[in-house]
Amino acid sequence: MSVLKKAMLFGVGMASLTKDKAEELVEEMIKRGEVAAGDRAKAIEEIHEKAMSAAADVKKLVDERVDSVTKKFKWLDDMRKLQGQVQELNTRLDQIEKTLKEREGH
Repeated sequence: MSVLKKAMLFGVGMASLTKDKAEELVEEMIKRGEVAAGDRAKAIEEIHEKAMSAAADVKKLVDERVDSVTKKFKWLDDMRKLQGQVQELNTRLDQIEKTLKEREGH
């Protein structure tokens, strides 16, 4: 699995961590003695803030990658247009050369 896909899935997972889920997580942490009951509200807010921050970071990363790919496609499209213009000019040049040769022959 690509790093981008993992990051996106992580961000989606973190973004889905609602206050309710954060509360459930903190409750479990209190039961295991990892968080003091008096720090419940603070722990919930910290988890929620970290989840939102992680989601924002992933969104930024994805947006940057999409912009990069979009720019590459635009560049390719521009190159195709130029290639078409060069072919058209070559065709016109061939026609001009043919006309000049015909005039010289007559």
